[in-house]
Amino acid sequence: MCGRFTLTAELGEVVEAFAAEASPALAGYEPRYNIAPTEDAPVVIAAPEGRRAGPMRWGLIPRWAGDPRTGARMINARSETVATRGAFRESFLARRCLVPADGFYEWEERADGRQPYWIHRPGRALFAMAGIWAPWRRDGEAPLATFSVLTRDAPGPIRRLHDRVPVILPGILWTDWLARGTAPETLHCMLSDTGSPELRLRPVSRAVNRAGYDEPACIEAVEPDL
Repeated sequence: MCGRFTLTAELGEVVEAFAAEASPALAGYEPRYNIAPTEDAPVVIAAPEGRRAGPMRWGLIPRWAGDPRTGARMINARSETVATRGAFRESFLARRCLVPADGFYEWEERADGRQPYWIHRPGRALFAMAGIWAPWRRDGEAPLATFSVLTRDAPGPIRRLHDRVPVILPGILWTDWLARGTAPETLHCMLSDTGSPELRLRPVSRAVNRAGYDEPACIEAVEPDL
């Protein structure tokens, strides 16, 4: 699964890398070192004028849900079943997104506690996690945009930490992934045939285990027995 991720780049770098226009709602955005479920993060969607980046809450809330807390249980969607699960099917077919990131965390279970690892591309390069999104509205309130990250089987080096990782889409697929008219068969091929990019693992401070701790020190390497 993907339970925390990072986006430590400046907003200008993000919108340039994704060829997207930044929503005014991202004014005041700052780099994030420990994005947790139910928090907002920049997400890229297709808009009539082109790609647009704006904030969404992590944890998809289906439109029929009566309680926004439902989203805390829907931060991830399995790529193998996203088209058949009632909570995700509509979004998969009509509302797909790219979730910018430059790393994510997984944990090693140890006798003395959980050791986090920051998993990232060489050079801390930005990448796009495949996502789906949905608007949720409570009567009398403005709609809330929410998203989930799609996951796949983990490659060998990461499997010792967890059996799932985010689906990372190469740039050549971004346009088709976002396009509303892309055929479901093509979408499934993107999810199943996309190879895993080179990823590196770095043991980091156990302070990461605490949601709310969001400092540059989150991604600094430590000795794994600390």
